[in-house]
Amino acid sequence: MSQDTQSSITAQEYISSQNALEKQARELMPYDPNTCTYSMGSIRQQIYACLTCLEKTNQLSGVCYSCSIQCHHDHNLIELFTKRNFNCDCGTTRTQFPCSLRSNSKDDLPSNDNIYNQNYKGIFCDCSKPYNPLEEKSNMLQCIFGDQCNEDWYHDYCIMGLDHYDVDDTNHDDNDKSVNKLDSLGEPEQDAQTQLEKNLQNNDSIGDKRKQDDNPDDQDSEPVLNGFPNLDDFDCFICWKCINHHKPIFDKIKLNNEIVLTTVDKITSKSLIERNEIIKSNTNSLLHKKRKIDYDYSIFLKHNHEENFTYLYNTTTDQEIKSFLQTHPHLLKDEPIYEPPQDESDDDNSSIYDLGARAINNLPRDKAIEGVQAYQNIKDKLKEFLKPFAKDGKIVGEEDVKGFFENIKK
Repeated sequence: MSQDTQSSITAQEYISSQNALEKQARELMPYDPNTCTYSMGSIRQQIYACLTCLEKTNQLSGVCYSCSIQCHHDHNLIELFTKRNFNCDCGTTRTQFPCSLRSNSKDDLPSNDNIYNQNYKGIFCDCSKPYNPLEEKSNMLQCIFGDQCNEDWYHDYCIMGLDHYDVDDTNHDDNDKSVNKLDSLGEPEQDAQTQLEKNLQNNDSIGDKRKQDDNPDDQDSEPVLNGFPNLDDFDCFICWKCINHHKPIFDKIKLNNEIVLTTVDKITSKSLIERNEIIKSNTNSLLHKKRKIDYDYSIFLKHNHEENFTYLYNTTTDQEIKSFLQTHPHLLKDEPIYEPPQDESDDDNSSIYDLGARAINNLPRDKAIEGVQAYQNIKDKLKEFLKPFAKDGKIVGEEDVKGFFENIKK
C-alpha cells in the first residue's frame, strides 16, 4: 500500500468517523455544563479532583461537573465519580481559581461540610496507588458507607488481603465465589464431624454449579478473583474500615441473608495459593476445636438491600440496630445523585461546527457577527468541497485538504 493511500480516506469515512467521535463525546458528557453547583450547597454529585489547583495552593479540592468542563478543562483532573454531602470548590479560597460560571469577583468561602481523603490527590484504595484506567486490570469498588474511608475506591485483590493482582487468579476455584469459606465454619463448640459433613455436601453442590459456570455461553460478566463474589450478584459493598468502626452492629447485620449476599475476609497474603492455605489451616484448627481467627471483613449487599434495611428498621426490637439505621439513613434509602439537565441542544443532529456556532454567542456582538460570517463561509465551502468526494466515494488525499485550506486563505 502506498504512502498516499495510507494517508487518505474517503469523504464518507471522514464524516462517519467524525460522527462517531461526536456521539462518543455526547455519551461521556451528556449534561448541560453551564451551572456551577456551589449555590446548591452540600449535595451528592459527580466530583473531580483538581491536581493542578492542588499543586498551586497545596489544598485538596473538588469541582462539579460543569466547572470541570468550563473552568478547569485544561487542568489535571481526576474523576472521583460521586461523593455525598459535597459542595463545589471552584471559585473558592481552596482553588484560588475564578469560577467562570458564577463570575464571582473574589474567592468565596469553601464549605465546612466537605471532607477530603486521599482520592483528592489522585490516590485510591488501602494500597494508596494512583488509578490508571489504561493499565488497571483489576476491578475497583467504591464503599457506599464511607464514614471512615470517605467513599474510597478499592481493588478487589486488596479487599481480599492480596498484595497484587494476578490474572491467573481469575480462574475457577474449588469453591463458590459468592461464599465466604470462613463463614461456613462453625464455632469451636459445634460438633466438628457434623460441620465437616455439611461442608462436604456443600462442595458437591458447588461442583455441580461449577460445571454450569464453565459453560462459555454464560460468561457475560467481568472476570473476578477466585473467592470474590461475581459482580452481577451484588449491588454494592461496605469496606472493612467502616465496618470496624461499627463492628458490633455489622456483626449482627452480616447474619441477615435478606440484606447481605456474602462477606469477604481480608486475609493478608501474597497470593491466592497462600490465602487458600491459610483458610485450610484455619479449617483444620476449627476441626480440632481451636478458636476461629477474627479477620477484618467487607460486606457485599444484595440488590434489594434498601428495602430489606427498611423492613429491618421497622420490625427490629434491637435498639442498637434501630439507632444505627436512624443515624445512617442512606442505608434505608440512598440519596439521589444530582445530575445537571441534559444538554438538549447537543442532540444527535448537532455537529462540532454547530456547537462552535453556538459558542460564538458568548462573544461581544461585533466579534460574534464576524465569527458567524467566517464560520458559515468555511462550513459552506467545506460542504461543497466534500460533496463530489462523498457522492462518488473518491479518496480525500492530503494534498486535497491542503489545497482546500490554501484556497480558503485566498
